[in-house]
Amino acid sequence: MNYRYAMTLLAAASMSIGLGVSGITDANAANLKLDAAKSSLEFSFSQLGVPMKGKFTKFSANVFFDAKKPEATKADFTVDLNSVSLGAADYDAETKSPLWLNTRAFPNATFVAERVASVGPGRFEATGKLSIKGATQPIKATFTYTDGANPVVEGSFPMKRLAWKIGDGEWKDTSIVADDVTVRFRFVTSK
Repeated sequence: MNYRYAMTLLAAASMSIGLGVSGITDANAANLKLDAAKSSLEFSFSQLGVPMKGKFTKFSANVFFDAKKPEATKADFTVDLNSVSLGAADYDAETKSPLWLNTRAFPNATFVAERVASVGPGRFEATGKLSIKGATQPIKATFTYTDGANPVVEGSFPMKRLAWKIGDGEWKDTSIVADDVTVRFRFVTSK
């Protein structure tokens, strides 16, 4: 198994980046529609000390946000873990295996926002639960919001892959594939 696969699994956790979508704001309360074709969900990790990157290409979200009351945000996000890409077909296939994402048993990762708060002009913090591979853990993402005809939410969050059992067996060795994963997202929406 390749370490890239392990990291891809971590990226799956990244899919929970629904966090970013959950922070979308507007001058008025709004239901926002994610434009997945113009959006991105990426993750980075280290394998044997070498920086690695991957992405997910299929994800969706349901978001309601009231700029005057960010605490009233309702958002959930789903990532198709079978859409993982590390840039090579063999890596992608291994990442879907039971030791990594186990997409046959757990085809999706989900994120449900529990709290969204303003932390400065155009800056937000979202907390919620990310579920991957049958494990659910809390995460916290920080992001920015740019208003317009197509509002954009950009941000990131750190995660520990082993908390979601991404990389079982011999892949638990963090000297090979680091436990630390960073998920970055850029969501383009319409009102």
